[in-house]
Amino acid sequence: MKNDFKLSDLPKRNIYEVPDKYFDRLPAQIMERTAGAGYSPAPWSAAAWKPLRMALAPLVLLLVVGVVYFTQLRDQSKEQAIHLATVADDDIMDYLSTYAVLETGDFAELSVTSEQEMTADFLNVSATAAEEELEYYQIETTDF
Repeated sequence: MKNDFKLSDLPKRNIYEVPDKYFDRLPAQIMERTAGAGYSPAPWSAAAWKPLRMALAPLVLLLVVGVVYFTQLRDQSKEQAIHLATVADDDIMDYLSTYAVLETGDFAELSVTSEQEMTADFLNVSATAAEEELEYYQIETTDF
Protein backbone atom coordinates (compact mmCIF):
# COMPACT_ATOMS: atom_id res chain seq x y z
CA MET A 1 0.00 0.00 0.00
CA LYS A 2 0.94 3.49 -0.56
CA ASN A 3 1.62 5.50 2.52
CA ASP A 4 0.92 8.85 0.89
CA PHE A 5 -2.82 8.26 0.28
CA LYS A 6 -4.86 11.45 0.78
CA LEU A 7 -8.58 12.11 0.57
CA SER A 8 -7.98 15.33 -1.21
CA ASP A 9 -6.53 13.40 -4.14
CA LEU A 10 -9.85 11.60 -4.79
CA PRO A 11 -12.10 13.05 -7.54
CA LYS A 12 -15.14 14.87 -6.22
CA ARG A 13 -18.28 13.87 -8.09
CA ASN A 14 -21.75 12.72 -7.10
CA ILE A 15 -22.18 9.04 -7.90
CA TYR A 16 -25.93 9.08 -7.22
CA GLU A 17 -28.27 10.34 -9.85
CA VAL A 18 -31.91 11.22 -9.30
CA PRO A 19 -34.33 10.79 -12.22
CA ASP A 20 -35.78 13.95 -13.68
CA LYS A 21 -38.69 15.42 -11.67
CA TYR A 22 -38.66 12.46 -9.27
CA PHE A 23 -39.45 14.53 -6.18
CA ASP A 24 -42.16 16.44 -8.06
CA ARG A 25 -44.03 13.23 -8.88
CA LEU A 26 -43.39 11.40 -5.56
CA PRO A 27 -46.30 12.91 -3.52
CA ALA A 28 -48.78 12.14 -6.28
CA GLN A 29 -47.60 8.52 -6.50
CA ILE A 30 -47.90 8.04 -2.73
CA MET A 31 -51.42 9.49 -2.71
CA GLU A 32 -52.50 7.18 -5.55
CA ARG A 33 -51.24 4.08 -3.79
CA THR A 34 -52.78 4.90 -0.39
CA ALA A 35 -56.13 6.10 -1.77
CA GLY A 36 -56.51 2.99 -3.93
CA ALA A 37 -55.97 0.60 -1.01
CA GLY A 38 -58.93 1.96 0.95
CA TYR A 39 -59.48 1.76 4.69
CA SER A 40 -61.72 -0.92 6.12
CA PRO A 41 -62.37 -0.88 9.86
CA ALA A 42 -61.82 -4.06 11.83
CA PRO A 43 -64.92 -6.19 12.42
CA TRP A 44 -66.64 -5.95 15.82
CA SER A 45 -65.52 -9.49 16.70
CA ALA A 46 -61.89 -8.47 16.51
CA ALA A 47 -62.53 -5.53 18.82
CA ALA A 48 -64.35 -7.74 21.35
CA TRP A 49 -61.78 -10.54 21.27
CA LYS A 50 -59.01 -8.72 23.19
CA PRO A 51 -61.03 -7.95 26.36
CA LEU A 52 -62.62 -11.40 26.20
CA ARG A 53 -59.20 -13.00 25.97
CA MET A 54 -57.99 -10.98 28.94
CA ALA A 55 -60.99 -12.15 30.99
CA LEU A 56 -60.74 -15.80 29.96
CA ALA A 57 -57.03 -16.21 30.73
CA PRO A 58 -57.37 -16.02 34.56
CA LEU A 59 -60.47 -18.20 34.48
CA VAL A 60 -58.71 -20.93 32.54
CA LEU A 61 -55.73 -20.69 34.87
CA LEU A 62 -58.01 -20.96 37.91
CA LEU A 63 -59.76 -23.98 36.40
CA VAL A 64 -56.46 -25.76 35.76
CA VAL A 65 -55.20 -25.06 39.29
CA GLY A 66 -58.50 -26.29 40.78
CA VAL A 67 -58.44 -29.54 38.81
CA VAL A 68 -54.84 -30.23 39.79
CA TYR A 69 -55.51 -29.41 43.45
CA PHE A 70 -58.58 -31.64 43.77
CA THR A 71 -56.87 -34.47 41.91
CA GLN A 72 -53.92 -34.31 44.27
CA LEU A 73 -56.25 -34.10 47.28
CA ARG A 74 -58.13 -37.23 46.22
CA ASP A 75 -54.89 -39.16 45.61
CA GLN A 76 -53.50 -38.06 48.96
CA SER A 77 -56.57 -39.23 50.89
CA LYS A 78 -56.35 -42.65 49.20
CA GLU A 79 -52.69 -42.91 50.19
CA GLN A 80 -53.47 -42.01 53.80
CA ALA A 81 -56.18 -44.67 54.01
CA ILE A 82 -53.78 -47.28 52.67
CA HIS A 83 -51.04 -46.31 55.12
CA LEU A 84 -53.40 -46.34 58.09
CA ALA A 85 -54.56 -49.85 57.18
CA THR A 86 -51.01 -51.12 57.56
CA VAL A 87 -50.73 -49.90 61.17
CA ALA A 88 -51.33 -52.58 63.80
CA ASP A 89 -54.27 -52.18 66.21
CA ASP A 90 -51.94 -52.31 69.23
CA ASP A 91 -49.94 -49.36 67.88
CA ILE A 92 -53.14 -47.38 67.29
CA MET A 93 -54.33 -48.06 70.84
CA ASP A 94 -50.96 -47.09 72.32
CA TYR A 95 -51.02 -43.82 70.38
CA LEU A 96 -54.59 -43.01 71.39
CA SER A 97 -54.00 -43.84 75.04
CA THR A 98 -51.04 -41.47 75.10
CA TYR A 99 -52.34 -38.50 73.10
CA ALA A 100 -56.13 -38.60 73.01
CA VAL A 101 -59.01 -38.19 75.45
CA LEU A 102 -61.49 -40.84 74.40
CA GLU A 103 -64.42 -42.80 75.73
CA THR A 104 -64.85 -46.55 75.60
CA GLY A 105 -67.49 -46.23 72.89
CA ASP A 106 -64.84 -44.82 70.56
CA PHE A 107 -63.10 -48.20 70.51
CA ALA A 108 -66.17 -50.33 69.74
CA GLU A 109 -64.84 -51.23 66.30
CA LEU A 110 -61.56 -52.64 67.59
CA SER A 111 -61.82 -56.37 68.14
CA VAL A 112 -58.37 -56.89 69.63
CA THR A 113 -59.05 -55.58 73.12
CA SER A 114 -61.61 -56.62 75.64
CA GLU A 115 -63.68 -54.24 77.76
CA GLN A 116 -61.45 -54.75 80.80
CA GLU A 117 -58.29 -53.70 78.95
CA MET A 118 -60.01 -50.59 77.62
CA THR A 119 -61.19 -49.56 81.06
CA ALA A 120 -57.77 -50.00 82.57
CA ASP A 121 -55.72 -48.56 79.74
CA PHE A 122 -57.79 -45.69 78.41
CA LEU A 123 -59.87 -44.39 81.24
CA ASN A 124 -57.00 -44.48 83.75
CA VAL A 125 -59.47 -44.89 86.62
CA SER A 126 -58.75 -46.99 89.66
CA ALA A 127 -61.44 -49.32 90.99
CA THR A 128 -61.95 -47.24 94.16
CA ALA A 129 -62.31 -44.01 92.18
CA ALA A 130 -64.88 -45.67 89.93
CA GLU A 131 -66.90 -46.90 92.93
CA GLU A 132 -66.85 -43.44 94.53
CA GLU A 133 -68.09 -41.92 91.30
CA LEU A 134 -70.89 -44.48 90.99
CA GLU A 135 -71.99 -43.82 94.58
CA TYR A 136 -72.08 -40.06 93.96
CA TYR A 137 -74.47 -40.32 90.98
CA GLN A 138 -76.61 -43.12 92.40
CA ILE A 139 -77.01 -44.88 89.09
CA GLU A 140 -79.33 -47.59 90.49
CA THR A 141 -82.22 -45.13 90.99
CA THR A 142 -81.88 -43.43 87.64
CA ASP A 143 -84.16 -44.60 84.81
CA PHE A 144 -82.50 -44.89 81.45
